[in-house]
Amino acid sequence: MKLRSPAPPCGLLLALAAVLLPTGAQAQSNRGGLFSSVGLTSDYRYQGVSNSDGNPALQGYVHWWRPDGFYAGLFATQVDFDDPGDTSYELDLYGGKNIDLKDGKTWLTAEAMFTAFPNEHVWGPTYNFIQFKAAARRTEGPWVLTTTGSFVPEASYGAGEAWRLEGEAAYALRPNLSLKAGVGRRWIERGHDRTYWNIGATATWKQLSLELRYEDTDLTPAQCGFTDWCQPSVIGTLRVDLPPII
Repeated sequence: MKLRSPAPPCGLLLALAAVLLPTGAQAQSNRGGLFSSVGLTSDYRYQGVSNSDGNPALQGYVHWWRPDGFYAGLFATQVDFDDPGDTSYELDLYGGKNIDLKDGKTWLTAEAMFTAFPNEHVWGPTYNFIQFKAAARRTEGPWVLTTTGSFVPEASYGAGEAWRLEGEAAYALRPNLSLKAGVGRRWIERGHDRTYWNIGATATWKQLSLELRYEDTDLTPAQCGFTDWCQPSVIGTLRVDLPPII
């Protein structure tokens, strides 16, 4: 059995955009609302490690946003841990609050998230875990800088406490094209600490967005269970933002 790394969101890229700040459609609404998106990624990776055994994964979320900054949502994705129980999907239920520092450029976020694998059938501890996160986002002209920290009291499959610190910089070349780069470090009580990084670009057209990025990590093949889950890879993600539900 290949044990999964304790991960997911904020790290899930589809959910991250909805969690840290309202989207363009949300920002224009003074009533809040319910929004959703569906997508396909060529490899569901988090912190440099594949959670889909290097295979494509369908993903989507439903996100509820309020003008006072409170939000909640559900993110779903296919997974493949190559485990005996053939665990095949993940659900992330999250809620939190965005705080505008009133300068029009800086937002703070506090969030709690429960990650569940409803069809897991494994011996020993559960894959499920709870995660607490804080983030800060600063906009300066075409630049958007984001810092995220998280704490997991008991990581997936009994791996103990896990901490994460991550930074990302995005630069808007034009309204529908941006460049992104990020680096992070994860520390875990029982397992292998790791550093991971990525660089890529995102293009948008109407409700469609396409992201291409290169991801890598400092984990060795032995630390990754002699799988290709930690190998450097170029990953593509196509997303469709659906019309507001309410």
